[in-house]
Amino acid sequence: MQLKPLPHWVATPNALQGMIDTLGAAERVAFDTEYDSFKRGYGFKLLLLQFTDGESVFVVDPLSGMSMEPLWRYLERDDQQKIVYSGSEDIALLKAMGCSIRNIFDVQIAATLSNHEARNLAGLIEAETGDILDKSEQQSDWSRRPLRSEQLTYAANDVVHLMELKDSLLERVENRQLTHVLAVENRALEHIEPRSHTPKLKPYHYRQYSDAFCASLLELMEWRDGVARRFDLPPVHIVDVLPLERALQAPQEFLRSGAFQGFHYKIKNDSDLRKQVEAIVRAYDPLDETRTRERKPRKPFYSKEEIEQLSTSLCLPFKQLAVDRYGELTTEYLLRGLKKLVTTMDPDLSDLKPYQLELYTCMLEGKPWPWQ
Repeated sequence: MQLKPLPHWVATPNALQGMIDTLGAAERVAFDTEYDSFKRGYGFKLLLLQFTDGESVFVVDPLSGMSMEPLWRYLERDDQQKIVYSGSEDIALLKAMGCSIRNIFDVQIAATLSNHEARNLAGLIEAETGDILDKSEQQSDWSRRPLRSEQLTYAANDVVHLMELKDSLLERVENRQLTHVLAVENRALEHIEPRSHTPKLKPYHYRQYSDAFCASLLELMEWRDGVARRFDLPPVHIVDVLPLERALQAPQEFLRSGAFQGFHYKIKNDSDLRKQVEAIVRAYDPLDETRTRERKPRKPFYSKEEIEQLSTSLCLPFKQLAVDRYGELTTEYLLRGLKKLVTTMDPDLSDLKPYQLELYTCMLEGKPWPWQ
């Protein structure tokens, strides 16, 4: 599908306010974003926002230098529905930028509750509308300006079908008597944690290595992060974690060779940066094998035989009821994590949503499927 004319390009405060005024008169809007997450540069970077009210299509340039505050405040209105597809990452990024978007409808969740087999937006659009999207711009560099017309069309096509999809899928969800689940999941999107990035070690580091090794490795990763920010590069482009591990596993060999194998050329060619790495490696004491990291106490657990019995007597029959009623995809979504809780002696139920708690209780007590 080719949009004619192309969407409105919004890159000035006046154009942004004009878009907000236009969209603000609608009962609902659809939106999407394009962003970079440590792929081409450092950090989470919002590169584009696309909006439609069903008639006009707008593409907002967050790299223009204009204040985005008016748009953030508009998106926080609770009296207008914002339709998205798989919006959790977009919402988390916006929240990190100071925007707590409200009143969200996620088409992907509705598709899952409809047992739709499409695994992405393009497949869903093709199945529901017959339109085949051109995905040749999927890997575009959205940070470059000006954008080509093909990029603008691609970006706009991610939102122009969302309202139609929402309407058709919502009807199916209603027919399946799952609107209460959809409402809970959509509201939960408002409480997604902001995107954040802090250098940290993997659990296996603490299991395999000493406190001194972990402390030095973390220091190297924090150094890497600072350099990556300085050069606006993904940290992994500065150096992968494996060469840092190897430097500490054989510190004298690393210091003696001076090869800095696996490091970005900017590091190899900068004596000050090389000295910073060498200082961290030199300060590490490989003879210090102290391990003080506390392990979490093991919770009481059922035997394999008991778990098998619970799964056979409670989980599988309950799951089969759901499959017969809703299909495999919807069932997996509704029961995600509940089998593990049923077969756990001391389960933590604090994070369960109300409908999940209801299903868990019915499963545990051998009751029939609750929503008839």
